[in-house]
Amino acid sequence: MKRPACLIFLLCLLLSGCGTSGERIKEPVTFYYLQTKYAYGSEGSVIGSEEREASGHRRDLSYLLTLYLMGPSSEGLASPIPTGTRILSVAQSGTNIQLILSDSAAALTDAEYSLACACLTLTCLDLTKAENITVTCGSRSVTMNRENLILYDSSTAVPTEETQ
Repeated sequence: MKRPACLIFLLCLLLSGCGTSGERIKEPVTFYYLQTKYAYGSEGSVIGSEEREASGHRRDLSYLLTLYLMGPSSEGLASPIPTGTRILSVAQSGTNIQLILSDSAAALTDAEYSLACACLTLTCLDLTKAENITVTCGSRSVTMNRENLILYDSSTAVPTEETQ
């Protein structure tokens, strides 16, 4: 009787360490993409984020942006950048970063281009110590920073009344 109980106990101990808790990210970076379903009236309703692994490439902005262009791996997120778009140039000068995109991003409407630039800006701000990100595609150029990115429009929120 002791032998089967010991075997079951040993088996339970071995199997308890086999659970799948997901892969641990050693060097996380945060990428920002568009939400596939908007949840109006809340922060994070249009732009969402996901953590990705950057092992050995944490300081290589060109590599990380190439990884970013591959699109999100999380459900519920979509790339704001058209498939086939490449980053032709990444130049960092002090606290400024200049990104030049290939012409395939020129097909974006002005609103889509603004959202794509916002996602790229948030991603670059989290990856570097930069303060201003300029994204250029053809004749369009936008410079964004944390101060001019409004991620939640509270102007349409209904004020709550206080009762006395």
